[in-house]
Amino acid sequence: MEIVVAEAAERLDVSPSRVRQMLIAGDLVGRRVGRDWLVSAEDVARVQGHRRRAGRPLGPLRAWGLLDLLEDGGAPWLSYSARSQVRGYMSRLSDVDADQWRSILRGRSQVVRAVAHPAAVPRLLARPDVHPAGPDVAARRAFDLVALESDVVEVYVAEDAWPVVQRALALRDAGALEPPNLIVRVPQRVWPFGSDADISDAALAADLLEAPEPRAVRAGQLRLDELLREWQSA
Repeated sequence: MEIVVAEAAERLDVSPSRVRQMLIAGDLVGRRVGRDWLVSAEDVARVQGHRRRAGRPLGPLRAWGLLDLLEDGGAPWLSYSARSQVRGYMSRLSDVDADQWRSILRGRSQVVRAVAHPAAVPRLLARPDVHPAGPDVAARRAFDLVALESDVVEVYVAEDAWPVVQRALALRDAGALEPPNLIVRVPQRVWPFGSDADISDAALAADLLEAPEPRAVRAGQLRLDELLREWQSA
């Protein structure tokens, strides 16, 4: 049985672009029909089973705690008991692939695919409550990644600031057939980056796992693996 990309994305709880990326990489079985794909429903079930074996995703506070601890932060929003449990969980992680990282961390943020008027984008980036993210930022740091050409701007906005930003700049959700030019990540229940609001390498790496470009996914996995090895050996 074959299903369309949108249905495969819904079953796997990923974006349609991620499904197409998996098809191109050979991680998912399907065939091209014109400009799109038909996907093997049986192979989608196989991938679902693999993800269930990888374990349930962490809740937002613990997911952000894991990313903060990877960067030698203290995850101060976690209780002492929860912080100890996350450290124990991290100490047992090994040979984590991109799909497993995504499964573990997927509950950390609300991701809004939005459309902004071109004139609104510079105003958006100039706001003190909006913080640039995405592959371009990662490429300027110690990631195995060159800058990728993209018309999509990625930013982080705190949960309490997002409604204000959305109204002020007339941002709207991209429809099913309208490509976004803005991806907004809204961390759930915590602002995890400290008072200076720099986006951490661990957060950038986790975001790259959701990119449609395989090179970006690989760079995100490599950086998370590197941070985990450093943390486990410390």
